[in-house]
Amino acid sequence: MSTDTMSTIAITAAAAGRTGPRRARLRAWCWGLAACLLLCSSAAFAARTRVVAWGGEVGNRQLDIPFSLGDAVDIAVPYVLRANGDVLEIGTMPPLVRARHAKAIAASLFCLLILHRDGTVEGMGDDPACAASVPVGLSGVVKIAAGPHFGLALTADAHVVAWGDNTSGQTDVPPGLSNVIAIAAGRSHALALRSDGQVVAWGSNSDGELDIPAGLTNVVAIDVGNAYNLALQADGTVVAWGDTFDYPRPVPMDLPPARALGAGEWRQAAVVLRDGTIREWGFQEGKALPPGLGNVVKLSMGYVINFALVAAPITPGEAIADMRVDLAALLAIEERPRSVLNAYLDLAAWAVRVHRIPLACTAMRSFAELAATPGVIGYTDRVLYLVAQTRDVMRLTGCGRWRDV
Repeated sequence: MSTDTMSTIAITAAAAGRTGPRRARLRAWCWGLAACLLLCSSAAFAARTRVVAWGGEVGNRQLDIPFSLGDAVDIAVPYVLRANGDVLEIGTMPPLVRARHAKAIAASLFCLLILHRDGTVEGMGDDPACAASVPVGLSGVVKIAAGPHFGLALTADAHVVAWGDNTSGQTDVPPGLSNVIAIAAGRSHALALRSDGQVVAWGSNSDGELDIPAGLTNVVAIDVGNAYNLALQADGTVVAWGDTFDYPRPVPMDLPPARALGAGEWRQAAVVLRDGTIREWGFQEGKALPPGLGNVVKLSMGYVINFALVAAPITPGEAIADMRVDLAALLAIEERPRSVLNAYLDLAAWAVRVHRIPLACTAMRSFAELAATPGVIGYTDRVLYLVAQTRDVMRLTGCGRWRDV
């Protein structure tokens, strides 16, 4: 809320104090107005975001980000946190809600950690070491990180708490570690970033994970892959160490200054450059990163699927282009229906560009009807996905009766 808004509310409340019997009613009205303004402001910010997924084979359900998901505030493959506190697991259409009232999320292959708005932490997933052993009474948490079999929490007093598997000493937080502002968890090691820009590491050093490069200072962000680390310095320089020669190769020599990190779990890494675009390196496969993607604010790099949080809503044209990529990957579709489906998408894209909205709506509705015809697509889950995405495209385009599709 802006200072001007708060000043206005304060003046109104002061005047209410001089009106006698109406004071309580006016005070309640003022605070209600303040709450509405705050909620509207938050909703407007959240509505400007979207999540983009890439990597893996097209058809991987973790790539199925609904176009209607326009209020994401945090990502941790395969989970997305919405502005209302719901934690969604991407992989079904619609996505499953795994938790509510969350403030932040962290995930590994076997574990999901949830930081609730009250500062407590909940673990869930297939890994009992992570899910079942969150320390009793842990509170006042401001950040979390998840390894395959252990968890980390950063408390409001800038200290680190660790739990779970300690086979390699990954939960043996160094004594006296304080003034921590960020944490990250790898396969069997952990990193902490102190407020003075220094990095501290502990746990396994089987691949040089703890061999912090000499002279590494002025660090402003850290991230951890499977057995390697990335550090971002204040001048935008990215430094890597650990198992970087196979997972995922050293930092490119021509890498421009970056502003955010993405350490992948399997042979790939990426950064957000200062212009909001993504530069990735290492081993990549499957669905490519959309060309020209900008306004990226955060990355979450998984084993094969990666997420980017983008501070801009998806446009109908971008959504239709994404549907064409998904359709191209469905090899079982016969040539004639494939040609017709692509023609509908082409017509819809053209109609959107020239602002012929009714024609775009008709084309998308025809696409959904043909896609849902038995025997055309051949995969029930892909039919449900394409029809759901068609509804979202129609909603984004401004079509009436989009819910009827």
